[in-house]
Amino acid sequence: MPEAILFRSVDRAGFVAAFSERLRAAGLDVGLSSATRFGQALAVCEPRHLSSLYWVARSCLLHSRADIEVFNEVFAAVFSIEGLPVAPQRREAGRHSVKASGTVTRRVWPDEAAPGSIGSTSQPVIVDSYVPDLDDSDAVGLPELLPSAVAEFGDTPFEHLSKAELRQVEQWLAEAAPRLPTRQSRRYRPAAHSGQIDLRRTLLAARSTGGEPIVLARRQPKVRQRKIAVVADMSGSMQAYSRIYLHLMRALAVNANAEVFAFSTSLRRVTSQLRHSNPQVAIDRLTNEVADRFGGTKIASGIGELVASPIWSSALRGAVVLIVSDGWDADPPDQLGRRMQRLHRMAHRVLWVNPRTAAVDFEPTVGGMAAALPHTDQLLSGHTPNAMVAVIEALGSS
Repeated sequence: MPEAILFRSVDRAGFVAAFSERLRAAGLDVGLSSATRFGQALAVCEPRHLSSLYWVARSCLLHSRADIEVFNEVFAAVFSIEGLPVAPQRREAGRHSVKASGTVTRRVWPDEAAPGSIGSTSQPVIVDSYVPDLDDSDAVGLPELLPSAVAEFGDTPFEHLSKAELRQVEQWLAEAAPRLPTRQSRRYRPAAHSGQIDLRRTLLAARSTGGEPIVLARRQPKVRQRKIAVVADMSGSMQAYSRIYLHLMRALAVNANAEVFAFSTSLRRVTSQLRHSNPQVAIDRLTNEVADRFGGTKIASGIGELVASPIWSSALRGAVVLIVSDGWDADPPDQLGRRMQRLHRMAHRVLWVNPRTAAVDFEPTVGGMAAALPHTDQLLSGHTPNAMVAVIEALGSS
């Protein structure tokens, strides 16, 4: 299983600006060009643990070996729970624990702010400095990026949120721009230095050099956005979550050109309704379109109709399919298993969001969920704003 990338969902520019300012406050000369270089390096190397982040920051932000010691203290202060003092006048005696993996060394510093001694170095103060290990096997993830208003109740289930808090979540989802999945196209684009040799362009260029291929033209495959299809359960058991996910589906329909389908006892394509410029109008139109909204649930029938349709099934081939349902199905479980197996063969990946999985005693051992799980690539809860971030990340990493 690949290690988690530290800055997958963190405002990278904000982190670089804040960390650079912390170094300047400690007395280091960190210019704008150094901070810009640090941000560009983070985008290229994508550090997966603190050791790689440490060396990237140190290589980009430091210009003298004399600054390493102060840099180590600032780095430890930022990535430890208790924190280490940065400015000499705020150094305190005693040992500070650093939670990140690394080595803590003890050094003796003069107490520049000792009472009654201006500029005196009579009282030594023991200060710990941090040197990270080269082999950091435990990946340390940084907090997910949520708006401050939503982050206050990021772990609260949607059914426990007030109407005002739900509106804040809906506004965040309406403006969400998830990192979209991509695929390698069969077509090629010209490349400067790497990639395959483009024989046609190389021979065309050789006409100006007497038929000798002096310049080798190269090409790389184009990268295209992968299709996204969303199948949402609008039955009564999903009533507490359906409105929240309607805003996510609208964001995907508008920003990612996704195809959206809703089902309860029958299946409907609702992509055009969700693409209205006004979110409230879009959801009202969807409510009028889905006549059996908050009725019973026939998951197997809905998925079977989708995969068998000569028109709608084209949206599933090679796509990332997101199914939002609690798994309560009136159809026989073996029927849902067969339909899910066919869907999994058509799609690139199948993600299932089930709010019931957040329960401590949840076990998908019976019913439709047990039949669908073998044909699902990832099962997510999506019951809180933080869990919703995981759903958006799963879509982008597919």
